[in-house]
Amino acid sequence: MTSFNYQVSGAQVSSELEGEGAQLYKTSFHFGDTNYQWSEHAQSLSEILKQESLPLVVRLCSDNVVKSSAQSPVDLQRPLLLYKEVKGKKLHAKNLRRCSAVRDVNRVVYQLAGSNITFPESFQGFFRAVESRDEPLQVMADVSRLMPASFLNTTPTAGYACISSLGKETLYQKTNLPNGLYRPVNILEDTITYVNKRKSEKKKLVRCLNCSDERGKFVLFPLEERGRFYIAEPSAKFAKHRNVDSGCRIYKWTEFDPAKIRGHRVKMMHGKQPQQECAFTGFVELVHVTEEHTLIGATMSSSPRLFEMAVTTEPFFIVAKNSHDLDTTPLQQRCLKFAKTECDEYMQAIKVKKDYDIDHVNGSQ
Repeated sequence: MTSFNYQVSGAQVSSELEGEGAQLYKTSFHFGDTNYQWSEHAQSLSEILKQESLPLVVRLCSDNVVKSSAQSPVDLQRPLLLYKEVKGKKLHAKNLRRCSAVRDVNRVVYQLAGSNITFPESFQGFFRAVESRDEPLQVMADVSRLMPASFLNTTPTAGYACISSLGKETLYQKTNLPNGLYRPVNILEDTITYVNKRKSEKKKLVRCLNCSDERGKFVLFPLEERGRFYIAEPSAKFAKHRNVDSGCRIYKWTEFDPAKIRGHRVKMMHGKQPQQECAFTGFVELVHVTEEHTLIGATMSSSPRLFEMAVTTEPFFIVAKNSHDLDTTPLQQRCLKFAKTECDEYMQAIKVKKDYDIDHVNGSQ
C-alpha cells in the first residue's frame, strides 16, 4: 500500500460550509469486531497529547460539522489513528508553471499553478536558484578533483556498475549510469573485469571515480567521461577550492536563509515529487519557513491513508478509551502496521496542503 501526501490543517476553517452538505457524526463507530468506547469529554489535540500516549484512536467531536465531499482525501467523520508527534521546520511554497511571455516568446515567465505545498525539514531533495548561473561541471575529472560528499548526475553517463563482489574478485557491467545522487569513495586506478553488451568478460585498465549510488550499489565513473554534474554536498576538501563557480552547486532548502527566501524562485533538481496531483513542475516560489507541531495519522479503513494534522487548540476530538485494548483487532492491526511501515518515508515527503470545512454547532451532543 502506498501512502498519500496529505496535510490537514485543523485550525483553518473555510467559509464554504453549507447546511445541505454538512452531516453530523453522532453515533458510536463499529467496524467488524472493533467497538470503541468514547470518552465523554472533548479535547483539542494539544490537550490530548498532554494526557495520552500514542498511538491512539480519536474521532472528531460531534459538536463539529464537516462538509462531506467525495474528493476529500481524509474522512474526518470516521475514527482516526494518531500515530506519531512531529516538531520541526517546514518550507511553504507555491507551484509555478514556466512558459513564454505573450509579447516576447524568447523571454521566460513564471505563473502560479496548482496547490500550495510544504517541504519538511527532513526532505531529501536539492534545489538551484532560477536566477543563478547554470554552469555544472562537465568532466568527471573535475568532480574527482573536488571530491565532494555527494554530487548529482543529470545525464546518463557511460561507466561500470558492480554486479558481483566475492573477496578480491569484483565483476562489473559496462552500462550507462542513470541520473541520480552519488557519493564518491575513492579514485580507482586498476585493471577491472567487466561484462560487455555481448555478455563477454573483458579486462581493462581504468582510471575511475568509485562511488556508491542511492541504493548503496558501487559504480565507476571514468574520469574522461563528460556530462552535467552538480555538487550537492561539499566536503572539507571542497572548501579549499574557493575558485569553484557557484553555478555548479545545488542546495538543500535548509541551507537557504529563512529571512531572505520570500519570492525566491528555485528549481528542484533532485527529490521525490508529491504523490498527490498538484500541478507540480519542479519550479516553485518560496514563501516562508515556520516551526510547526503536527501529528502523523492514518485513516481507519480497509485501505488506510496517512495524513498530517496541525496540533492546535481547535477543533475538538474525543478519545477511544479502549483503543490500546483493541491493538489485536484486524482493523487496528492493519492500520498500525501500515503507519509503522510508511511513516518515515511519509515524513520526508512533500505535502499538498488541504484545508477542511469544520464548523461548531452549539448545543449538539
